[in-house]
Amino acid sequence: MNARRIVRSLFSIACAAIALGSLSQRVHAAASPSTARGSGPALIQLVAVQMSFDLDDYWSRDAFAAKIRRLMQQVAREIQPELPTLVVFPEDVGLMLVVQGMRERLQGVETIEEAIQRAVRAHLIPLAITKWRRKLSWVPAFYLYRHRAIAETYFEVFSQVAKEYGVYLVAGSAVLPPYRVQDGVVLWRQGPVEHRVYNTAYLFGPDGKVVGKQDKVYLIELEQEAALDLTSGDLDALRVFDTPLGRIGIAICLDAFQDDVIERLVAQGADILVQPSANPGPWSLDQQIDWLRSSHQKTFVEKRFAYAVNPMMNGPLWDIAFYGQSSIVARSPASLDSGEEAARLSYMHLVPTGGFLRVASSDQSEEVLVARVPHPASL
Repeated sequence: MNARRIVRSLFSIACAAIALGSLSQRVHAAASPSTARGSGPALIQLVAVQMSFDLDDYWSRDAFAAKIRRLMQQVAREIQPELPTLVVFPEDVGLMLVVQGMRERLQGVETIEEAIQRAVRAHLIPLAITKWRRKLSWVPAFYLYRHRAIAETYFEVFSQVAKEYGVYLVAGSAVLPPYRVQDGVVLWRQGPVEHRVYNTAYLFGPDGKVVGKQDKVYLIELEQEAALDLTSGDLDALRVFDTPLGRIGIAICLDAFQDDVIERLVAQGADILVQPSANPGPWSLDQQIDWLRSSHQKTFVEKRFAYAVNPMMNGPLWDIAFYGQSSIVARSPASLDSGEEAARLSYMHLVPTGGFLRVASSDQSEEVLVARVPHPASL
């Protein structure tokens, strides 16, 4: 009798262990980003945040944080939180963090040139020293002089929202010098490792830590000697970043038009092309045709990437205005659930061109575009 009880007890324990193991496997499958849900391929989410410039969002850290959080709340309403997600903000999202604390001094300014002149006069002596010591012109000297205020807001705000919402996040770009990164933390308080400023995009993970960064290689006229006078990034320094969503390659705006940039990302096995952009000119028919040569052509026409995410900055910045329609592109949209809808999409003045999964409805608005797509590894 005792032997029978022992056998029954062992049998019960075994059944419980099997059931527990089965439950553990199901939980792990639900949590794993690379595991298929149901019988179909695993899904990921790609998000392009189309954002509008408003100087009121840049006078203080709190104002900027409120703006980014409002946009992330909109993202949260439209995504499925259990899916791995990549959120991409547009180029220059951090450009005007340089004006924090300068609202009164810049009140009534109508042009960027006037704004620069007032800002320089306000910090003339330290700026002159920085300019002379670092052999810089006035504008990059000003950004270098103000780098701590920019870095504190940029890194803390985007790190916090990436962690809070549990997403991978490309924080558009900001004008910053390079810093050391240790264990995913940017050591900006220790000062820059080089006294030059770049148009730089950072990729944050869902733990709030930095996965990597990318400097813009090809600068537009606004970023060159006659205006911002930024330093060009090094083509050989371009990297691709491994994530549970696939391998991410970042080409800031004009870089995504350049074959040598694209070839370098492709050679490193990039699955997803990220193109944060800010287009300082009217969204004309010619502009729209030309824009097809960037991430759309590289992904849909040339089949170099599985997906591309291209968020655009919009709105006026004193006497300069930015226009553009954000988009998400797929190499083979016809094979996805949205294939029929995608076949009808294009920029506002163009006939359907294929390739687009999502396109913003306007070139002068704030919008959040979300596409749920198969993991690149399953294609």
